[in-house]
Parts: sequence; C-alpha cells; structure tokens
Amino acid sequence: MHQTVKTIFRLCFASVIFLVTLSLCFTSFAKIQEILQAEQHYQQATSIPLKSTASEQYVLVSNNQRPDNAIFILIAGNGYVAKINCEHYSTLCSDDYNQSHTRQIQSIDLIKAGNLFYIEKIQFRDSRTGKETTLKYSKQDIQQFYQNDISNLKYTVFAITLFALAALFVSIKILRNFRRFLYK
Repeated sequence: MHQTVKTIFRLCFASVIFLVTLSLCFTSFAKIQEILQAEQHYQQATSIPLKSTASEQYVLVSNNQRPDNAIFILIAGNGYVAKINCEHYSTLCSDDYNQSHTRQIQSIDLIKAGNLFYIEKIQFRDSRTGKETTLKYSKQDIQQFYQNDISNLKYTVFAITLFALAALFVSIKILRNFRRFLYK
C-alpha cells in the first residue's frame, strides 16, 4: 500500500514537472516570436479612438505600485478596455491618483501594437478638482515606448528561457530513468 501511494505521488510529481516544462517552453517560444515580429506589429498598429457617452463612461485609473504598475482605461462598472505600462506616462501615474476613479475620460486615442497599448491623445476631467487636462504624445514618443517595452521583454524572455532549459534538463533526466524515478 505504501509503495502504491508513493508511486502515484511520484507519477503526479513527474506530470507536474512535464507540464511546467511544456508551459515554460511554449511561453519562451511565443515571446521569442513576439520579439521577432515586433517591427511588423508596430507597422500594423491600429488606432482606437474612444469617446465617453452617457451610457458608456470611460475612466482613467493608475497604480504606480508593484505588482500592478499600470494604467487602466476602464468602462465604468464593466472592466477595463486597455492596460498600459505606467513607466512611460509618469504624469498620469502619480501617487495622488493611485487607484482612484476620479479622472473621467472625455476622449482618448489609443494605439494598439501587437498586444501592447499606448496613449496617443487623452482628454479627461478630474471630478475632485474639476480641472480638465489634455495630453498628446508624438509618434516618435510612442515608437520609443514600444521599443523600450520590446527591449525589456528580451530580458524577461532570457530569464524564462533559462528556466525552460533547466526544466527541460530535469524532464529529460526523469524520462531517461523513469522506472527508477517511480519505484525508488
């Protein structure tokens, strides 16, 4: 009985190791593809203009604290439309507005390149102060933001690939001596 439980546990453990290895390899492959096609994604970027209406109110929410260091464009009460890296928009990601829903967007033009979003132009009103703000970013700024994000992605992919190789090594070792692994 004890040996059967031990064998079942080791079989489940090996399955988890194989699944993690497979997911790390798949993630690494997908992100490498994203890096290789980055220029093509930027060339095919689409513009998404959004305007608030009485039935659909857009809200700008930011969080400059880890792990969610991002700006969210929300539809009030219905979730978010876009998640944008806070690193590029320091004027929008300030401590004063952390996780507050007081910035009501009148209009916003988003650029979507691949699965990344960037703000090209935004006009919003702060419901606390009544102040209206308009910000505009040039095509060169957005291209630089995109290049910085792809550059940062390269470091992340490098780390994921190292973990994937280590997991692949362990998986091969387990497969090579699978019977001994199960019944040891």
